[in-house]
Amino acid sequence: ILMKNNFIIIFVIYIFFFTNLAFSESFTLKSKNIEILNEGDQIKAYKGNAISKDKNLEIKSDKFIYLKNLDTLKSNGNGELFVRSKKIRIKYDNGVFDQKNLIFNANGNIEIFQTDGLFVIKTNKIFYDQKKNIVLSNETTKVEDNLGNVYFVDNFEYEIDKDLIKVKNLISKDTQNNTFRTSLAYINTNSGKIFGKDISIELKNQSNNNENNYRLKGNSGTIEENTSTITNGVFTNCKKREGCPPWTFSAKKITHDKNKQEISYDKALLKVYDLPLIYFPKFFHPDPNVKRRSGFLIPSISNSSNSNNFL
Repeated sequence: ILMKNNFIIIFVIYIFFFTNLAFSESFTLKSKNIEILNEGDQIKAYKGNAISKDKNLEIKSDKFIYLKNLDTLKSNGNGELFVRSKKIRIKYDNGVFDQKNLIFNANGNIEIFQTDGLFVIKTNKIFYDQKKNIVLSNETTKVEDNLGNVYFVDNFEYEIDKDLIKVKNLISKDTQNNTFRTSLAYINTNSGKIFGKDISIELKNQSNNNENNYRLKGNSGTIEENTSTITNGVFTNCKKREGCPPWTFSAKKITHDKNKQEISYDKALLKVYDLPLIYFPKFFHPDPNVKRRSGFLIPSISNSSNSNNFL
């Protein structure tokens, strides 16, 4: 019995030593259940974690498979990658870490977030380049912030060192059901500020009058917690139709302030059926949330009984 116990102790020590040796150039694998197969070319571990040599990366998973000839570490089931220096956590179902090229691929129920950040990224497949510290995906992705806003994008590139997410074809709705669209956008993960190109915004009409569609378009703009700003923009609330709307405000800058419930203009030009009518250095009017207020009114086109049009 004593010889048998000694053999078991020696065998356990051998496994632990060999595992450390196999991962000495990159990772140390820790697990209570380890199997060594194919004369050491394959190592399996269950319910464990792998820690990088510099201790910056830690991977947790239900199951690990290390392939020595490829120098890759596979992770299956309830995976989580933690980048300590950036406080980034990546949750996933399955992943593969290429230790030669420092590349990590993961798929299934992915969530990416900073432990003290504003955003959570949810997608189905990612590629993480550890050298460049960039996470990217070509899959349709959902981004949520801590204010309740939701963004859907066709793909994204997250530059971790710059705290910047670059996305294409962003569509979002805020807590007031205003819809925001842009072909290209940059999201600052620290401030929550969004810069976009080719922007369009549809403001929720609280009067439930389908005749009026409050919408803005512009070459570029920014979205923050309480304000949206569009440069070289156009605003109208006319019903959508073919050709030009009956009236528009075009301006160098258009700002929608949610707190003030106000839309303001710099260097605005009122056009009726695409013809310039009145120029305003400064102008403002209530947004769709306001039912009654003194001051300027949003223009409207109407018809009288004798078929004459009025602005």
